[in-house]
Amino acid sequence: MTSTMNSEDRAITLYEIYRDYIEHEDTLLNVRMTWFLTTQAFLFSSYALLNQDKIKSNTFYFVDSINAMLDRIITFHFCFNIIIMMLICFFGYFTARRSFISIRATSLAIESLKEKWEKDILQGNNHPDLPKLTGGGSERAAYEGWAAAAFLPRAAMVIWVLIAFLHGFLLRS
Repeated sequence: MTSTMNSEDRAITLYEIYRDYIEHEDTLLNVRMTWFLTTQAFLFSSYALLNQDKIKSNTFYFVDSINAMLDRIITFHFCFNIIIMMLICFFGYFTARRSFISIRATSLAIESLKEKWEKDILQGNNHPDLPKLTGGGSERAAYEGWAAAAFLPRAAMVIWVLIAFLHGFLLRS
């Protein structure tokens, strides 16, 4: 940028640079969510396929008492099926956790960029020709846009823990 640019032109040029960076972060978020959803779909499908015969034959049911559950925990036999199920659950939880962290990193980068824009570039001056960097000017829209991306990996983590617990200790076959 040359020194001959007025403050309005400079702000517009910087705005375009900032928006390009936010688009880059949005693309990263999209890729990370796609990989997260693809991995989770594959793992849930694998779990269901490995258990479909038990579900169809109705041999998959809850342990009938606390003593039976404790006995199952104490005498936990590591058969191949249980090991595979626990690995699927662990990998499902682990990928959901890592996805949440990487998705959160995108959100933090965008927040940092917005703060820098407002503090260092705008410096309290409003440029009526420039909308906010995210959310179309609505803080609620920006928050709600992030909400699903933040919720889904957390929900998957809870579901995998529940499946591991249920499959490992409460369900008999």
